[in-house]
Amino acid sequence: MSTLRLRLREETRDAHASVDALFSQHDLSTRAGLGTVLRAHSVALNRSLSALSDQSAVYAQTVHTMIAAIDEDLDALDEAAPASSHIADPDPRVHPLGLIYVIAGSTLGARILLSDIQASGDPRVAAATRYFACPATNEMWKSVSSTLKGWAGQPHEENEIVNSAQTAFSWFEAAHRTVQKASEDV
Repeated sequence: MSTLRLRLREETRDAHASVDALFSQHDLSTRAGLGTVLRAHSVALNRSLSALSDQSAVYAQTVHTMIAAIDEDLDALDEAAPASSHIADPDPRVHPLGLIYVIAGSTLGARILLSDIQASGDPRVAAATRYFACPATNEMWKSVSSTLKGWAGQPHEENEIVNSAQTAFSWFEAAHRTVQKASEDV
């Protein structure tokens, strides 16, 4: 494993655990649980998308595909996508590799969660699998892994990447809070 990938894993472990704890409190076999998770991911991915630079066009296209899959799943659940007003302006200094490391890494866990969705007794939930089964994310993770494996960047850039991964986790936390608050206010 590359030094940068190891740093990312170790230095974002707490943030990763915190985000996992937030999202794992939702039962993905129910409309409410799956809907909350999908809306929060939509908010976080839209926020991330606005931070990707032109240098990250391939990643941006995959994130667009992921957001479209979420929208289709929310439609299958008969739920509305979150309003774009929930998307705060991101820090323009976010390094795309740190951001994509978090997004691509989250899709690995999605494959495990997919079985919970498919096993739901609610046919609408069982049919809302586009996001968690999104094939475009496989290539994203392969690309990130390859980039990390061959990493030969400067230490200051590594710091930016790790900090950006931390930022990405914080965006997922903030998106979860936003969606939770909105559902409590209804």
